[in-house]
Amino acid sequence: MFPSTVLTFIFYFVLFFTTYLTLISSKSVVIEVKGDCATIGQQIAHEHGYRYVREIFDGFCEIEEDPLSENHKRYRRAIEQGIDPVEILLKHEHVEWAESQIPKKRQKREFIFNDPQWNSMWYLMRHLQMPTVPDLNVTGAWEMGYTGRGQVVTFLDDGLEFDHPDLLENYDKEASTDINDNDDDPTPRYEPTNENKHGTRCAGEVAAKVNNNICGVGIAYHARVGGIRMLDGDVTDSVEARSLSHRPDHVQIYSASWGPDDNGLVVDGPGRLAKKAFQDGVLHGRGGKGSIFVWASGNGGRYSDSCACDGYITSIYTIAISATTERGNKPWYLEECSATLASAYSSGQSNAGERDIFTTDLNHECTNHHTGTSAAAPLAAAIYALVLEANPSLTWRDIMHITVLGSRPDAIPSNTNVVRNAARFNVSSRFGFGLMDAGLMTWYASGWKNVPPMSSCESAISYPKRIITTRSDQTFSLNLIECKNDIDPRHEVNYIEQVQTFVTLTTDRRGEIEIYLYSPSNTRTQLLPKRERDQSNKGFQDWPFLTVQLWGEVPHGQWKLQIVNTGGGSATLMSWKLIVHGTREYPISPRSTYIQSAYESDRSSCHIECKLDEPCGNTDTNCTACRHFKQPLTDGKFRCVGICPEGTYPDEKDKLCLPCHSQCGSCRNASEISCISCKSDLFLIHDLMTCVESCPEQYYTDHHLRKCIRCKIDCASCDTSSHICTSCSDGYALKDTDCIKASEPCETNEYFDFKVNQCRWCDSRCLTCSGSQIDQCKSCDKTGKYPYLQYHACVSSCSPGFYLSKSLFQCLPCHETCLNCISSSELSCTSCKLGYVFLPDNHRCEKHTGKPYYLDKNTGETHTCHGSCTQCKGPQPNDCIACNTINEVLLDDGHCVNKCPLGSYKSEKKTIDFQTNICLSCPTGCTSCYNISQCDQCDESKGYKLVGSNCIPTCKQGTFPSGDHCEFCDNQCLTCTNLTHCLTCVDQLVLFNNQCIEECPDGYYIYNQQCLSCHPTCNTCTGPGEDDCKTCTQGFKIDTNGNKCISKCANGNYFDKNDAKCKICTNNCLECLSPGSYCRQCKYPMALDTLTHRCLLCCTTNITTNNCCQCASSWDGFCLHPLVTPSIHMNNWLTSSIDIMRNKFNKLDNYRQTFIIIVLVISFISIIICLIILSLRQIFNSRLISRQEHANVEYVMLQNVDDHDDEETKSIETNGHTKKILPTDTTISINHAEET
Repeated sequence: MFPSTVLTFIFYFVLFFTTYLTLISSKSVVIEVKGDCATIGQQIAHEHGYRYVREIFDGFCEIEEDPLSENHKRYRRAIEQGIDPVEILLKHEHVEWAESQIPKKRQKREFIFNDPQWNSMWYLMRHLQMPTVPDLNVTGAWEMGYTGRGQVVTFLDDGLEFDHPDLLENYDKEASTDINDNDDDPTPRYEPTNENKHGTRCAGEVAAKVNNNICGVGIAYHARVGGIRMLDGDVTDSVEARSLSHRPDHVQIYSASWGPDDNGLVVDGPGRLAKKAFQDGVLHGRGGKGSIFVWASGNGGRYSDSCACDGYITSIYTIAISATTERGNKPWYLEECSATLASAYSSGQSNAGERDIFTTDLNHECTNHHTGTSAAAPLAAAIYALVLEANPSLTWRDIMHITVLGSRPDAIPSNTNVVRNAARFNVSSRFGFGLMDAGLMTWYASGWKNVPPMSSCESAISYPKRIITTRSDQTFSLNLIECKNDIDPRHEVNYIEQVQTFVTLTTDRRGEIEIYLYSPSNTRTQLLPKRERDQSNKGFQDWPFLTVQLWGEVPHGQWKLQIVNTGGGSATLMSWKLIVHGTREYPISPRSTYIQSAYESDRSSCHIECKLDEPCGNTDTNCTACRHFKQPLTDGKFRCVGICPEGTYPDEKDKLCLPCHSQCGSCRNASEISCISCKSDLFLIHDLMTCVESCPEQYYTDHHLRKCIRCKIDCASCDTSSHICTSCSDGYALKDTDCIKASEPCETNEYFDFKVNQCRWCDSRCLTCSGSQIDQCKSCDKTGKYPYLQYHACVSSCSPGFYLSKSLFQCLPCHETCLNCISSSELSCTSCKLGYVFLPDNHRCEKHTGKPYYLDKNTGETHTCHGSCTQCKGPQPNDCIACNTINEVLLDDGHCVNKCPLGSYKSEKKTIDFQTNICLSCPTGCTSCYNISQCDQCDESKGYKLVGSNCIPTCKQGTFPSGDHCEFCDNQCLTCTNLTHCLTCVDQLVLFNNQCIEECPDGYYIYNQQCLSCHPTCNTCTGPGEDDCKTCTQGFKIDTNGNKCISKCANGNYFDKNDAKCKICTNNCLECLSPGSYCRQCKYPMALDTLTHRCLLCCTTNITTNNCCQCASSWDGFCLHPLVTPSIHMNNWLTSSIDIMRNKFNKLDNYRQTFIIIVLVISFISIIICLIILSLRQIFNSRLISRQEHANVEYVMLQNVDDHDDEETKSIETNGHTKKILPTDTTISINHAEET
């Protein structure tokens, strides 16, 4: 006991003493002297072991410790004796005051929370770090003191884990109920896949508690949240109505993220009871001011779905919220429609570095993978909680008006396809009126006067009953005079808010119909886009299409409805009518705190970015002064903006948006060393804040972030990471991926080899190098044969995926989507990589959507892929780019087969968008192999024998085996099998028909020093495809749109070279290149053999003959590839896999079989025991909780189990109802209801 006490005392004494010495030995001291700092101050500093640093004010000098001073020992002696050096300085006759400079803690006055996710919640606070980058401007509302106090938000969802530590304090029991189980506990049903996590995630976005070191921060972190559990069971009209009408006297905002199935096939909406719940909510909710219904616009973008066919979105009582990604792009799941009011942030392309939404999760966890419009709608609901706190008197229509005014269309870079209506609002079907701005919306709300009562006028029903024929359109008109109703003011509308168009239309294929509405001001709004998957012939029965895109316009005059039939069927417009909702008087009043100036005749005409106390016009260029920033224009005028646009930076002093340096995409000031991001074809040097065409030495290129990141100090260059060196600084040499000090210096054309501990020559292509390999060059001979440096290799020309920078003598990588390009920008592609489609208008490569069709480049039409493809690119249906990864491989000719041909092996290929299995060639001389390094059979006819797992030639290069000795090949052959049969050729010659010649004849092209056949339509070519022709064979001509040869004969006929005229194909062939020998399309029931291009009958058995071929289970016009097993291709892969496993097991010896059986039995018994224990514990805990919290109720609650966010959309069947699970999130569709 005593020794430990002594040791503790000594420890604390030493700690105190060293701390004291640290404090009194501060290196910097400020002294006040009688005289000049430069003379008196410097003299005092020298005498006491200091050096003079600077003069702060007259007579106030800063000095610091100088270890090189001859008097420094005097300073150190004072420290060692525990004397404060400042006391010694004060004794000097010329020093009036002295003080050691000790660092002080100073905190910036900004939003700093201790919640771990806060700094990652980019959509709330990134403009604090980069003022030019937009977010939801929630901090703007917080700065005004609005955090959601007094507001109640409830979620109509799959339940709410109300005891989550980040939600419990803000949980509102009165706003919660369980419709599915008929009780008041909204706790979700826990199950292994954590399917019912959605409501808990949404609630965290709104009301996660602040500063509790848990998860993140809710937007309205003082609001109350509830949950209505209604999606985890049979969802009926009654269930929806009960949910929508729960406590409208208590709940202000209802948030929902479900609706009809997002598969692009359904047209559905609320039933009679749900419609009444909406109407009652806006009439009687919130004391007559109206409940706020926030709805996610849908996640069916992948299936070309549109929210115009979702009756919950087209209701005038709901606020439809869309989503944009972190970079302001259109997300893949977004549905477009004219009913969308505004947008918030949500998930984007994770493989492109875009982040998801951070929030609470089941099991008291946190997540950073909340996705889809399901994540955007709760953000909007949270902003409305802030708005209602700013002004609790707002009605449901006031909220819509404030959303229209307080959303920013320019804050979303991809918001280019906008409609500018006659009221000068910019609005789009993708993002509505733009990105919601919480600060601006609460500012409007704080002084808002209620808009006038809503008026509605209805036109007479028109019955045109006119047919819209194939690929045509018809326009229908009506003169809306009903809105000029002087008798009943409830039916007089002079300012539009929402317009409903009720349409009854019959059609052969509903998805081929597009509908447009033209207002009297000639503003066009698209009511219905094309939905390619919808092949229904049911049409529309009095369906209410909704548009908000005419907001603020005048409704009086002629309206036009345009029906466009884009398909091959017909359509008939049976009837249509309009209902216009709006106001009789001008709806926007000046803010209640603002007194209108005498010179202002009409404040309502001012643009929202104009300063309120100055004269202004109705555009952002007609302001006298700006509310936020001025952006100078080239004509000497200026534009008022809320956020400085890309390429400018905000000058806070003068409130100007000034241009960045010409290389910067965004910046902090006008200097070239202040770039935050770069123009699209440049890279940012991260630590220098400059933009360059390619990253310099000692940096590696991050292509996703488009940044140059510095290598570690001894690397001259590095790749993929700062610690993976590819070359070294002078005096160092490369060993693996590290730079080690070399024992001797090397010449410029040498490198140091650690294996032999001496310098060796570089490869002949390199001028300087870091190793012996051809791809370890540091520089190239600019006057030699290989002058260009491409990824550490010297080349004569750039490879596909690279472009030549003549100034740098380097081949630089194209954008990741380009195959060929002229710069690294995504807007400079000339052709695309596999999996992308070229857009010639802006030279971009757009990601292939993966739908089972391809686009015809010439006509723009879509064609269905062959059934064997999971993706295809055309121009033929069986030109696959991806196959089933479980049991198929992709051949070079685009066929999906079940095994690789002889001489190749299966390997995995991944791109940004898909993965598939491909066949790669075995090593030279190997006829059968498992991978590139494991052969199991060699080509003995070419002189190879199997040694271990490698095929070794029996004769050296340039010779061939002849009996028991080796003979020399012909002088032209590099390798051969005999004197007349070459395998490869010497330099300058190419292989053709086993002979080495100087150049390939017509009809052939060079590849790997071989002559390979062109496509039959080509006379000369650069590759094997139809699009690789340089000149055409007789009877064909070059296509003006590309390098493809098209026939001079019409209707699939062929050109007879002998008679020099077109003739009809024969042998059951509908389209051919020559009679009977190269068919392209066969007559039913014949099938096309794509290898021989013959038309054959489908075999009736699994035996293939010369006159028949194996076909798919349903006739599609094509023979199966010989390497496709018919039984496997008809979805019996599971049986096949089991057979393979059984065969492999039977090949094992008895010992191994017994061991495997014992392990499996023990594992099975262990799993059963664990499941029984977990089930018993689950039942016990549930009953214990039930007795404690609900003494009068008996039920069993399952424990929570961690979930996994799938990367692809999945559908599962539960109790006969479809539930849809979105990427990295869970969405639910029950009956006609689904989570989006």
